[in-house]
Amino acid sequence: MPPFGWEDVCSYRPLREFARTLAAQGVPTLRFDLPATADSSGTHQDSGLVAAWIQSISDATQELRRVSGVTEVAVVGIRLGSMLAVAAAAAAGAQLQDLVLWGPYASGRSMIRELRAFRNMEVPEYSNGDEVPRQPSAGLETAGYLITPETQSALEALDLTKLPAMPGRRVLMLSRDELPCDAKLQASLSTAGCRVDTQPGHGFNGLMNLPHEVVAPVETFRRIYQWLVADRQRTAPKAVANAMSSHHAAVDGVRESVCLIPRLSGNNFAILTELLTNRKDTLTTDCCMLFLNPGAARHTGPNRMWVDAARRWAAKGLPAVRLDLGGIGESDGEQNLDVSGLYQEHLVDQVEQAMECLSSRIGAKRFIVVGLCSGAFLAFHAAAQKASVCGAILINPRLFVWDPEVDRRRDLRRTSEGFRNVDTWRRFMHGQVQVKRLKQAASHIFSGLQTHSHLQIPTGEFKSALTKVARNGSRLTMVFTEGEPLLRELEEEGHLPPAGARDPFQCIRIANGGHTFRPLWAQKVVHDLIDKEVAALLGVSPR
Repeated sequence: MPPFGWEDVCSYRPLREFARTLAAQGVPTLRFDLPATADSSGTHQDSGLVAAWIQSISDATQELRRVSGVTEVAVVGIRLGSMLAVAAAAAAGAQLQDLVLWGPYASGRSMIRELRAFRNMEVPEYSNGDEVPRQPSAGLETAGYLITPETQSALEALDLTKLPAMPGRRVLMLSRDELPCDAKLQASLSTAGCRVDTQPGHGFNGLMNLPHEVVAPVETFRRIYQWLVADRQRTAPKAVANAMSSHHAAVDGVRESVCLIPRLSGNNFAILTELLTNRKDTLTTDCCMLFLNPGAARHTGPNRMWVDAARRWAAKGLPAVRLDLGGIGESDGEQNLDVSGLYQEHLVDQVEQAMECLSSRIGAKRFIVVGLCSGAFLAFHAAAQKASVCGAILINPRLFVWDPEVDRRRDLRRTSEGFRNVDTWRRFMHGQVQVKRLKQAASHIFSGLQTHSHLQIPTGEFKSALTKVARNGSRLTMVFTEGEPLLRELEEEGHLPPAGARDPFQCIRIANGGHTFRPLWAQKVVHDLIDKEVAALLGVSPR
């Protein structure tokens, strides 16, 4: 059972590897997305979500019993997932034997309080003196995800400190590194008749790092496995052929299918979204949208935006694919654990392989490639290399040509600008900046100037790629939030197209919404821009 929102994005890959490890040890394991989250159907505006989340656990246990033949089912829940697991176990229909609760909330109120605190910490990030646009939907917006007033009320009504009798169940409670397990929840479970064990949950903070920096808590995973199989007879895993009833399903009026794209060292995972039933008012096109990973986050995209955009356009007749590149999300390969791994040429090759596979499978001849951050980098190079890319939408790219020194140079620039800032010297005169820190900064600038001859974009390689894009007839659209370092560098180097120019290369600037567009208003702006660009490429009217 995954945690909520951004925590789910961060922890996804390690939890996938843990599930595969359990399966290899003979413990069949099922992972799924809660209703209205990630790849599941529905939206955050749906009513009755909390009840649907709890019911989904009962549905999942029944499915796991059906496909694997097991008789006992345990739930491993992280944060929100652990709270829902207890609620499901307290209900009559779940039939759960064991519960592993990592960092559980004792009540929905405590969860909402914590999310609201994180939300308050985020707000200053977007307030650069300008008025922050109003939130388009009512509710609690946190880290790019919305909890509607109805869902919030239903969560706040969950109180695990008052549980019905649940005799005979084993419960393992894991702490969050230095934060101990909730004593009230532990007492409530014991009073309900559960046998409760507590252990340290070392590695929780590493599990919640940025997706390309996340560290799998191997020791805690090992503890969970040992606790699960303790006092149980080991049996060989049952061979299950075609365990799931199908690899495609109707979701929100469209059909979604799993695609495995072969490569030399395994398969890449993708989800193809297509129109469920042809209608007279739908598009007839040989084009396909291709959404790439934002950094090391999986195919759902930033704040689930790729899911929403793919289903919206598939419902109009334009098929869309959400792709996981090697080592990301559900694809095979070693996990990407540094930035450089996200900017390699072989990943561009994987994008091209995906397009070739889709051409064979659905007859697509043209592609609109959409990417954010490193995904925008890959979309840019795909547009330069493949004539079949008719359009590329690059959202907040960090760079166009891989350079391992790029972050160091940008850091050097920020430091040197601090020396030119009057406020820095005013703080120094008032003793708020130590002489030692000032000397360190000066040394950093001096050493940087000795080793770097430029701080800007490699002009020759960038313009050569643009020439290839133009020769391929591709439309290139960059979308930047203000404050992005690459936007500033493009501006200062004179690489931005003049306003109003009729050029296949255009740049759209919007207000500060963060690198991944966490505020809901920023997400809406990006959705509208994507729709406008796709409509222009297809020659249809935008919504």
